[in-house]
Amino acid sequence: MTEKMNWFLLQTKSRQEQRAAENLDRQSVTSFCPMIKVEKISRSRRVEALEVLFPGYLFVQLGETSVSATSVRSTRGVSHFVTTAGAPIKVPESLIEQLRERVAVNADVVASSLPKVGEEMEIIEGPFRGLNAVFSQPDGNSRALVLVTMLNQQVKASLPFSSLTPVDQSPG
Repeated sequence: MTEKMNWFLLQTKSRQEQRAAENLDRQSVTSFCPMIKVEKISRSRRVEALEVLFPGYLFVQLGETSVSATSVRSTRGVSHFVTTAGAPIKVPESLIEQLRERVAVNADVVASSLPKVGEEMEIIEGPFRGLNAVFSQPDGNSRALVLVTMLNQQVKASLPFSSLTPVDQSPG
């Protein structure tokens, strides 16, 4: 008779999801860390990178007797089991299957919140608040060069990405 396996949620140490997964694999523990492709700015360039969908968390599949919870907890990269009332939370198999399916279906999709060159943006904070700007290019990892129209001239400005939002293009 085969042992019933359940999925549990682990919290990992900061940015150590992959390390924890590798070390659990060495102990023959099945783990699942959903990853997605994202577009971001690195060294002033747009790059695609694989990132963890749930930073700081990892799913593990364990049986009652297969591996001790203590050895899992003491695995490098693992912080602790996510618990409720002191007991580790069981994650439904159906949720794991849905996540695996979505990750597989969207394997080639790149998630991006970065503006495109020429995209019209609204400045939502700072001295240019309320004005529209045109995205020109990234300026470092957290800033953007934009063209702001002032006094009938386009002026270059470097603003934090956080102070820009896309202009709603839908008809009002």
